[in-house]
Amino acid sequence: MHVSDFLHVVYRADLDILFGRWMRLVSGAEMQAGYRYLLEQAAGRQCRHWLLDARRRINTDKEGAQWMVGTFLPDAGTHLGGHLRLAYLLGPVILRNQEADAAFPPPSFFVGKAFMAERFIEEGEAIAWLQGQNVSTV
Repeated sequence: MHVSDFLHVVYRADLDILFGRWMRLVSGAEMQAGYRYLLEQAAGRQCRHWLLDARRRINTDKEGAQWMVGTFLPDAGTHLGGHLRLAYLLGPVILRNQEADAAFPPPSFFVGKAFMAERFIEEGEAIAWLQGQNVSTV
């Protein structure tokens, strides 16, 4: 399995943001491999701000979300030595999908955690949120 087949990763030093663009629908194993690869790329730069473009991936499921919040994100926050912020760029149709919406934790879930995540439709708003500016989220 080659991560580059389904995930394009670029670090923008000018923004101190790691961009991960999912290129297609992925399996659970591919999703986990992709996030581990993102962590490897972020660790070398101590980058704790990630913009994840999931508009092509489409599949948000409960099992993947449970792995993210229960296993991956707690470990990633510790590994990177600080508060990890993930901005998900999604298509409007995903935000209207009840099952996908239920898989994403509410804002209250992230209180007191070493990580937080939010969903956006516009990339500019996602970048502003990652940089700590007040923007409206979806």
